[in-house]
Amino acid sequence: MSSLLDLAALSNRELLQVWAKSLQLLYDRGVVRTYNSPIGDIAEEMVARHYRGVRGAFVQAAWDVAVGEELLQVKACRREPTKSRTGFSPIRHRDGYDALVLVVFSMDMRVEEAWRVPREVVNELGRFNSHVNGIKIALTSAVRTHPKVERLELTDDALD
Repeated sequence: MSSLLDLAALSNRELLQVWAKSLQLLYDRGVVRTYNSPIGDIAEEMVARHYRGVRGAFVQAAWDVAVGEELLQVKACRREPTKSRTGFSPIRHRDGYDALVLVVFSMDMRVEEAWRVPREVVNELGRFNSHVNGIKIALTSAVRTHPKVERLELTDDALD
């Protein structure tokens, strides 16, 4: 691995330029597909590589990665240092996918944990939130210990 820049020595403007250039290179390499926050795109790409699957097009509303006939929805979050809870975006569909993969990144974008949750478990343990018009699910002990939920060995090497 090449040496990292001394980011602390950079000004805020320079940091933003490094971020923008990094995002452009990730886009050019096909890791991310938009210029929005890349966390979701990075997680989708890691899951696709982990399962040797194919990422869906933007028109697929309920799933992100196809692994043979199985359709996976991917949600990701980046753990904040001051919070112990993880927050994932809402799941807008009760069907149209077979399982949900939850990926939690550390602040420096390392995979802390990843879980495969079957759709029926999402519908059982998730809560519908009318404010966001979707199902919210958190990595609670009920989710982690559910017999149908599987911890994944997603590695940071998946994008190298």
